Amino acid sequence: MSLIFSLAKSFLKSRKSRTLLSIIGISIGFMLLISSNILMSTLEKSNENIVEEKYGNYDLIVGYQKSTLFLNNNDVDKINKFENVQQISPFLYPYIGKDNPYKKEMELQPMYVGLKNDSLSKEHELTRLSSGHLPGKSEVAIPYSWAKAKNLKIGSKLTFPFPPNEEKTVRVSGIMKKSEYLHSVVLFQYDWLAKATSQDNHVTTLMIKLNDWHAKGQVINQLKEIDPEFFIDGQIKMDKEREQLGGLKPVVQGLNIAILIGSALLLISTLQMSIQEKKRELATLRLLGAKKIQIAWLVISESVIIAILSAILGIIFGIGISFILKGVITKMSGISVGNIYIEWTSIMYSVLLGILITIVASAIPATLASKLPPMQAYRQSIDTEHKTRVALPFISVCLVFLSIALSFFNYIKVHDPKVYILSAAILILSIFFGISFLLRCTVKILTFIIKPFLKQYSLLASRNTIRQLRRSVQIAGVIMLGVIISIVGISVLTTVRDTTEKAILTKYPLSHVIDSNSEYDKPGLPLTFYKQVDSIPGVKSVPVYKNITVFTQNFDESNIKKNSKLMLYNINEKREVMTGLQGVDFNKMKSSLPLKITKGTININQLNQGGVVITNYGSKMLGYKLGDYIKVIHDKELNFKEDKLEYKNGKSKEQVLSLKVVGIIKDYPMEEGPDIGIYTSPEFMKKHFNTDSINEVYYKIFDKKSQSDIENKVETLIRNQPSSTIILYNRQTELQTLYNQFNQRVAILLSCVVLICLLAMIGLMNGMASSLQERSREFATIRVLGSKTKNIVRLTLVEGALVTLGGGILGALFGSILLNQLLLSLDHNSITLPWKMTLICLITTPIMGIVATLIPAMYLSKRDILKELSD
Repeated sequence: MSLIFSLAKSFLKSRKSRTLLSIIGISIGFMLLISSNILMSTLEKSNENIVEEKYGNYDLIVGYQKSTLFLNNNDVDKINKFENVQQISPFLYPYIGKDNPYKKEMELQPMYVGLKNDSLSKEHELTRLSSGHLPGKSEVAIPYSWAKAKNLKIGSKLTFPFPPNEEKTVRVSGIMKKSEYLHSVVLFQYDWLAKATSQDNHVTTLMIKLNDWHAKGQVINQLKEIDPEFFIDGQIKMDKEREQLGGLKPVVQGLNIAILIGSALLLISTLQMSIQEKKRELATLRLLGAKKIQIAWLVISESVIIAILSAILGIIFGIGISFILKGVITKMSGISVGNIYIEWTSIMYSVLLGILITIVASAIPATLASKLPPMQAYRQSIDTEHKTRVALPFISVCLVFLSIALSFFNYIKVHDPKVYILSAAILILSIFFGISFLLRCTVKILTFIIKPFLKQYSLLASRNTIRQLRRSVQIAGVIMLGVIISIVGISVLTTVRDTTEKAILTKYPLSHVIDSNSEYDKPGLPLTFYKQVDSIPGVKSVPVYKNITVFTQNFDESNIKKNSKLMLYNINEKREVMTGLQGVDFNKMKSSLPLKITKGTININQLNQGGVVITNYGSKMLGYKLGDYIKVIHDKELNFKEDKLEYKNGKSKEQVLSLKVVGIIKDYPMEEGPDIGIYTSPEFMKKHFNTDSINEVYYKIFDKKSQSDIENKVETLIRNQPSSTIILYNRQTELQTLYNQFNQRVAILLSCVVLICLLAMIGLMNGMASSLQERSREFATIRVLGSKTKNIVRLTLVEGALVTLGGGILGALFGSILLNQLLLSLDHNSITLPWKMTLICLITTPIMGIVATLIPAMYLSKRDILKELSD
């Protein structure tokens, strides 16, 4: 074995330039693999640190929002024993909730919170103090605003009531950090507060830290099994900020695989060139008694040496470029990166995987080398023809047509996303089987096209390209890979961006949304809150009232189409539809949003007297037309019984309302997607259902000069609301996040494509240098016959351009088909023609071939003619 390695080193040393280019090319792949690994790990670590600093290093809070409900010791022990739970910490809210029996006594007091002085509780926002320490026995931590307003300091004495027990005087142990949200909360030591309020062993809420935050969904399901009524704060905002890199990691991993494939193809091309150049040496070894397996091991040994050297260089330069790109990554991701974080275990696994792939790739040229007939190889050192098995082109063409036919059939009949994925897999398989045949055909077609421009040189260039096809096919494959990634990647990202952008604009038709974030059966924001927002100068607003669930009572099932997905409910032996009835301020809506009336009118007086408005979609699906009456009943008047709905009592039937359709609109601006809702006036809803609370307030700021002042006023109004669950959305923030994520992915994708193209150019440069070296006598003969030097250069440049353009055309063709198959699997309902990316690729790829071939061509043109002929 040592002899084989010695021979492999000798062969590599004998052609230093080619070996060096190969190592540089493959090391680029390893460099990207290492740097992407390091930078992703660094971003994840930095992002996690930022998120934990912002939200606290805990994952869940579970419990109740009533003082009459609490977790007992058994519940706490059971939760603590969950497989994914790392640590827990109890909180006590002795006087929380509207049902608090001491509501009158505690009405003017702040919220009492009892907590333990442990590492987990210190992660909560409540425990972040500006001075002092968390409370012990007979101690309290107070808000910053209290300390300033009442001139309180550490050590000051305060007296608080603790019903059902007497008042107690406590010492100030700490002052909370300045916060607009913590102005009415005081902290006590958990055990002391439990005793002071006679609530020993009561846990209102439990703070939970998990071993892995990805297991949060599983733990939440386990918690609901204990009590479905649990209030669970899942730190959703925290997860969203964590997941802003979640979509980036698969992209990077996929591109790393593409780079490894490109590196493997480059290695195959390099080894095939090596075998071509040393046919005589290999034949001599065979004639001297070397076995086929030894020849194969010789080629594999070369690949091992190249792969290991490339991996070492890749690690060195990958780490180096990670430090260089730290600032760029910070700018692209919007995440502040401190120190570079290197996971050596992950890097070593990645490097070993890369080395393994390159070694496995060497099996193809190793097998070819072992099958060389010794005598033929000794007499002839140049491939004059590349023969392709007849079966492979046939199989490839059949697979292409099968893939397209399957996709077309699925598009017309089945509409199953899995079939599109299967079609894409079949298409990729066809490329694997037929790339040599497809490249040959493409080069011949290109030759025919350029023949009028280059005359006899086009034919000669075509013959030389086909003659060297075994070397060219891997280079064309790398080009195809880059083009397919460009077309599919950028087009899919663009489609996803446009779709998401449209969804955001639909979800937030105005620039800002205040969401009450209230449960279905709970009241939302009071109407007075909306009026306060609407009264702010420079603001246009639209209220969205809470809706109620109703069931139809005169639905005609015969109106439903056979393929309709409308869900029907059995109510008193008749099938009906569940929908929503909602009050709408149409005057406000029409002044701020597009509202197209297709039939009838929207008359407030009619709506107040029982008129309703439905959408075109609702009219089509439910069968109700202008002038029809829709009979509905509130869901509160119905009971579930054995999977059926029945009236609660004899009076329920009297609660059926008959609503007349007075208007039909194209769509309801506040609703995403198909909508079968029924809309009336807020006055009607107040009169019949006693509901006028606001679910959401949409508003836009048209006075841009006062935007900051207006936003501050809105935030003040929100803070003054008793509910702490209100969420304020800013559409521009959502869009900016989307654009940042799109730019991140496009930048990474283009970086990968550039590296793939660089690999292809290095491989082509290497291959052309070897090929031109072998054909130096031919070119010398052409020059002796009177051809000019520039014609020789032109000839070689055309060869290089034919290889890369052929790969570019095939990549654009297959990339476009793959793109549509993938988009259709993602419910994109139309065929996409990525003509811009295709045009860019078709212009770029021949330029790459010309640039890569230029240096070998210039070197060949300066060779001594007589010397070439004498050799």
